[in-house]
Amino acid sequence: MEDFLNEGNVKNICFIILGVLIVGGGILIILGFSTLEATELGLDYSSISKNVDRQIYQNGLHFLGIGHSFIRYPKMVQTIEFSRERGADLASIQSRTSDGLEVVLEISFQFQ
Repeated sequence: MEDFLNEGNVKNICFIILGVLIVGGGILIILGFSTLEATELGLDYSSISKNVDRQIYQNGLHFLGIGHSFIRYPKMVQTIEFSRERGADLASIQSRTSDGLEVVLEISFQFQ
């Protein structure tokens, strides 16, 4: 037993333990990251405390921590079109100026 606990073996055991801690810690840090695609929004869900954070995350790489993941929602772009075209949502907007001239507006806009 004394041969096993000599100075060289103790140093080797310490280096092995330190290496395992560094590699294990690195793996835990890497597992704390999560990504969202460009077409997604996300909410941080903690599987440990079963809570959802109110902050909305946009696309990209985010550090959430161990035991956290995203609840993913699709980003949807809504389009409303006021036009005389066949596929338009609503008819063009007709109005008059203060002089009585007719004004016809064809508008298309998008929102999220």
